[in-house]
Amino acid sequence: MYRRLKLRKRLKLFDLSYTIMVVVILQITGEIIFAIPLWKGDTIEAIQNTDNAKGGGSLRRRGEKIVQSRAGWHKADQVRKIKIVMTVIAVILCFSIAAGAILVWMQLQNPFSKPPAGSVSSSGAPVSSEDGTLPVYDDSYNLVVVNASSPIKSSFSIQSGQFEGVTVDARIIPALKKMTDDAKSAGCGLKVTQGYVDAKEQDRLFSAAVQSLMKNQGYTQVRAENQVQNTIGRGGYNENQTGMAVEFSAEGEAANTDFSTTQQYKWLLKNSVQYGFVLRYPDAKTAVTGVSFNPRHFRYVGGGNAVKMREYSMSLEEYAAYIRQQTPK
Repeated sequence: MYRRLKLRKRLKLFDLSYTIMVVVILQITGEIIFAIPLWKGDTIEAIQNTDNAKGGGSLRRRGEKIVQSRAGWHKADQVRKIKIVMTVIAVILCFSIAAGAILVWMQLQNPFSKPPAGSVSSSGAPVSSEDGTLPVYDDSYNLVVVNASSPIKSSFSIQSGQFEGVTVDARIIPALKKMTDDAKSAGCGLKVTQGYVDAKEQDRLFSAAVQSLMKNQGYTQVRAENQVQNTIGRGGYNENQTGMAVEFSAEGEAANTDFSTTQQYKWLLKNSVQYGFVLRYPDAKTAVTGVSFNPRHFRYVGGGNAVKMREYSMSLEEYAAYIRQQTPK
């Protein structure tokens, strides 16, 4: 899938260049073909004028013969010129096709260029961003993946901070604040409703949801656990423990509102990548993430990574795997 995405973009660029080249060639060919009659007419006229100036009988008769044979000579010479031009075009087209085949082969061998690095830091400490307003972190922090099959590492620890009364990793607060401020300025006020959840609290939420399904809908425990794993997750297997994920509601949102229909959600989809956040659980990626679509749940991954994830249409699982493949061992 990754190869097809990038190859399609490269081939589009090649098709555009190829089309421009063919148009230029055809334009030049047309100018040459239409110029031939004019050149021939000027040549014959010059010969006739010379004969008239000399006044010789034999030269006049020679000019008459040239005039009489003008049509046949002009036609044969024009055909010869066209053949030469078409031969040149054919050679150029052959070279173009060969170059295109080489380009396709090169992209099949290595369809992606080296990805941009998140930063030069390896400890997760911030370094200055390009625009000087938001910190940039290393991908060892940005691209931490936690899901049902990848528990959070024991070595991972958050730098606890508060944003509007919600606990999050302090490292994401500058980007989160700027994003919510800009959303409010755009008339799409956001409220952060959830951030960091420790493993014990996560397990409590998981167990409560399981019990609710068993009691209210008659699920077996196994079925209930499988269902809840797709929405809440167990402690240590949910990225709420990273402090890098947040959930939003719209300011003034009524109870039971479908957040995916709000202007706030649409604004986040369009702009969140500019602040380093992505929709963590898209509807089209449920099979990859293992979690059902959640329009409220956004995850910090860093500005450069967020833009690339959107460009490649990748989930965090897919993008992190891609980065690992591209990193020299």
